[in-house]
Amino acid sequence: MNKDPLLSLAGIWSFQLDPGNCGESGGWFSGALPDTISLPGTTDEHQKGEENPAREPLHLTRIYPYVGAAFYQRELTIPERCTGKSLFLRIERTKHSTVWVDNTRIGEEDSLCTPHVYEVTDALSPGTHRITVRIDNSNLPPVGDGHQTSAHTQTNWNGLLGAVDILVKDPCFIEDLQAYPDCSARQVRFRLKCNSACTCTLTVSASSNAVRTHEISQRFQALTTDQDGMAEVTVNMGESMQLWDHFNPVLYRFDVTLHTADGMDRRRIMLGMRDFSTKGTQFQVNGRSIFLRGKNDCCVFPLTGYAPMDVSEWKRVMGITKSYGINHIRFHSWCPPGAAFEAADELGIYLQPELPVWEFLGECTVDPMGDVEFRGSGDNSVLDERIRYLTREGLRILNEYGNHPSFCMFALGNELSGDVQLMASMVRRFRQADPRHLYTQGSNNFIREPLPGPSDDYWTTMMTGGHYLAGDFKADSCGKQVRGSFSDASHGHVNGKFPGTRTDYTEALQGIGIPVIGHEVGQYQVFPSFAEIPKYTGVLRARNLEIFREKLEKAGMRHLANAFFSASGQASVICYREEIEAALRTPGFAGFQLLDLQDFPGQGTALVGILDAFMDSKGLITPEAWREFCDDVVLLARFEKYTWTRDEAFAVDLCVADYGAVPVGPAPLHWSLNQADGKVIASGQVIPTGEDANPVPYGKVEVSLAGVTCPQRLALLLWMEKPALRNSYPIWVYPSDDNLTRESDTVHTSRYLDRQTLDVMESGGTVLLCPGNEAFADAIPGSFQTDFWCYPMFKKYNPPGTMGILCDPEHPALAAFPTESHSNWQWWRLLKKGCAMILDDLPADLQPIVRVIDNFDRNHRLGVLFECRVGEGRLMVCSCDLLGQQVLPEARQLLISLRHYMTSDSFTPPSELPVSALKQLVPGTPRIKAPARGP
Repeated sequence: MNKDPLLSLAGIWSFQLDPGNCGESGGWFSGALPDTISLPGTTDEHQKGEENPAREPLHLTRIYPYVGAAFYQRELTIPERCTGKSLFLRIERTKHSTVWVDNTRIGEEDSLCTPHVYEVTDALSPGTHRITVRIDNSNLPPVGDGHQTSAHTQTNWNGLLGAVDILVKDPCFIEDLQAYPDCSARQVRFRLKCNSACTCTLTVSASSNAVRTHEISQRFQALTTDQDGMAEVTVNMGESMQLWDHFNPVLYRFDVTLHTADGMDRRRIMLGMRDFSTKGTQFQVNGRSIFLRGKNDCCVFPLTGYAPMDVSEWKRVMGITKSYGINHIRFHSWCPPGAAFEAADELGIYLQPELPVWEFLGECTVDPMGDVEFRGSGDNSVLDERIRYLTREGLRILNEYGNHPSFCMFALGNELSGDVQLMASMVRRFRQADPRHLYTQGSNNFIREPLPGPSDDYWTTMMTGGHYLAGDFKADSCGKQVRGSFSDASHGHVNGKFPGTRTDYTEALQGIGIPVIGHEVGQYQVFPSFAEIPKYTGVLRARNLEIFREKLEKAGMRHLANAFFSASGQASVICYREEIEAALRTPGFAGFQLLDLQDFPGQGTALVGILDAFMDSKGLITPEAWREFCDDVVLLARFEKYTWTRDEAFAVDLCVADYGAVPVGPAPLHWSLNQADGKVIASGQVIPTGEDANPVPYGKVEVSLAGVTCPQRLALLLWMEKPALRNSYPIWVYPSDDNLTRESDTVHTSRYLDRQTLDVMESGGTVLLCPGNEAFADAIPGSFQTDFWCYPMFKKYNPPGTMGILCDPEHPALAAFPTESHSNWQWWRLLKKGCAMILDDLPADLQPIVRVIDNFDRNHRLGVLFECRVGEGRLMVCSCDLLGQQVLPEARQLLISLRHYMTSDSFTPPSELPVSALKQLVPGTPRIKAPARGP
């Protein structure tokens, strides 16, 4: 429909809630309603209904959570000039609606994703009339709890959003207009549908928004539609045609004007000339391979509880997104309003909307229990209606938004199960109805045994092949992962594989001939920032964060909240970087979809973003720094490990992931290896090897580390001058002499709390106690990455649930062990091969030198290193297995650092620990036990 209304109905409407569902039978449409409300808007925004005192622990709390029917009513006057015209009531976005004009029932609509449009020509004669709209947000389609209506994301609001207006048309008008660009032929085919058969003159004019404006005008006379009002015309774009892509989103504003004997009608659409296709295992735009750097959009808008309906707000949100190098957005089980497509058209972002479903499609053939993603009812009558509804909804989405160049991909929903052949038939039907997009059966379908659908153009998945059940891969799984983290912390290379920068997903792509996208990549949680709580001034409150703050205070660690937030956030960024670079390192990989760039405040509260729920920075990393490893062109270094010794040569392969607007070509790649004080150990430059590959190989560099005389962190710096690019990597270099860890005469070192160790402390001696993992009475398994998604969601799978370390790098115990205050790769083996001691029952004044941050739900006081006095003696306890790892340079160096400290005058532990408490923490006899579970 033409978006230029005769009459906007925005403003004050009469209103009445109908919690008893008696308004329709009671004829409320025939009389005045007692209350008022301003539209567009929702009942939540106007505080209609009862205030909610609840404190939701797993998601944001809706303050006025009305669910049921509500009546909206207003009078309007139709002028005489509308005689003989066609009139339509349009509501841009709402829930199940029923409309009356005066006492006449016009009809009902059920779309969640597209405008509700009612023809009211016969009911709205010139004069004054009463329009009544009943919205029932309890009468939802049988699609389950996807993000279109979920309390975990946008709320199940009740209201009328966006444009609410009356459209007026001459007797013959354009009912629908679709445009089909053909870039190779430099033309656009327009398919128009008039409301009736007619003979007309059609004028098509266009101008581009580029700096070099391109204008077009063509006139088609004596055009006759078929009996259904259908006609097609082709407009030649000429040699000056300009293309749309994310580098240069050139848009053409097309005005299509219909002239008939009875009047005229005009439709305006914004169109981009682009060809979004696949070639082998990658996506192409206008014949050029691209890499999709995506984020999920789960409709998180905490102030309103619904998606923005204006282009300016979407441009703000998407502008922030693009500043972090993201060129693709997946809308998880929902479809945004037209304003989102318009903003993406202007900014150049590739969109994948989805049908509003996260359930079974077709008959349920597997037990729905066993994993959080398997949801839904096996009632076949519900399943059949679901398919009918989703097919209608999909066709409506394609018809309403299909002209937008940003609308590139379409999926049936999120993590679906059911009937593969039925899903394939739905995809084929949608593709036949609208061939302008690429299609897939769903995002990460069939989690138990992932496989692409027979009609899929591309495949979004977390792994290729294999088996998955109840949060874990089966023992016989042959699955190959295409992301770095999973709910089981032993899977995914970030936490499960010795760290370096050589891991990629090449093996997972073998035998797959379509593009593969990594599904919901990342999910590295950051500890809550309680300073965010006052920002929730709209329809939702962050009472979940208030609950977590109280839990932390009860655990006696409220004063550490900001430090926990910062340290876990930095660890999360490190993990995200490895995720993204692993994807970019993979030849032929199509892209990834982060979950997410921003926090998800539901499903247990998943604070997985480097941005908060408002798309505001958490201060963890700047967009410029993020784009060093997440952009069209990224400089990459591939090396075996992060920890080295000075008798080794640091070997690194340099390459460039080159998906830019133009190839970087023969531009040299500069490098240098610098000491902590900035001194350059070695430097040079390399040029492409000439191999036809992406990432583009630039050759190998080897640097002797013999000149590194003390343990320190080095920086490998990479840069190009034209184009201006940079990236950097840390490595840690340690001495190589095992004799440095020989026993000290003054420090008794033991793996066990045996009689000899106790005697040393009783006699005033100094003890370094490094038990193995099995020796602790209460501990949590070691982990490097921050908790996956959130502990409340996945704790039944017994993950470590920890959030990295927090320490003071200036503490003298760490003086010879270079570290930041947070986890970095030199801690990987120390943490993974150790455990986190639960120190809840030890004296409150005993503060770990190296803490492990627990998740916000459990809030144990954890540590891997603490000091104390025991009787007359002095004790250091370390749960990193230093005595069993002396061949590891980082373990050896930490042991050296601790012994230096313990033999110095600085070793004066401030806290005292009774022998009984120490024996409770570390029983004298080692024993194998299951890891401690949280509450």
